[in-house]
Amino acid sequence: MLTLRFQRQGKKKDFIFRIKAVDSKIAVNSGKAKEILGWWDPRINKFELKKERILYWLSQGAQPSDSCYNLLIRAKIIEGKKRPVLIRKKKAKEGEEQPKPVSTTETTPVDTTTETIAKAEERPKEEPKPEELKEVEAKQEEKKGKEAEPGIAEKTAEKEPIEEKKEDADSK
Repeated sequence: MLTLRFQRQGKKKDFIFRIKAVDSKIAVNSGKAKEILGWWDPRINKFELKKERILYWLSQGAQPSDSCYNLLIRAKIIEGKKRPVLIRKKKAKEGEEQPKPVSTTETTPVDTTTETIAKAEERPKEEPKPEELKEVEAKQEEKKGKEAEPGIAEKTAEKEPIEEKKEDADSK
């Protein structure tokens, strides 16, 4: 099956796209394209397309990619609604946090009637078990003990100061 796809051309951060008719099983960059049908520069939003040849390939059953389809609609070569195009975002590194997606759905209102508030107050609060309390207290004591120990900087400061080199006045 034939497809009309973009092929990126040019340098890094200075590129244009060629529109090519290619077999769908062959990579665009392989050099085995059937025909070059035009170009598009997205930085200045200019394009030049061979309308007759594009219509010919579409009549032969070629399917345009989503981005190419949207360009053909903008050039008024074909009619229809634009297709949504999935833009891949770079994965965030391990140390960086990704922003949380904002929900577009409406939130349900919270029931603040006096009945629900009274029910919440009636519920007894669960107290931690004595075993858990002992573990927590032990951890807190360990932290306090570590803080009381002198740090590495303090230990090095306690050592004898390094003797400064004395310059001999006679050697000069």
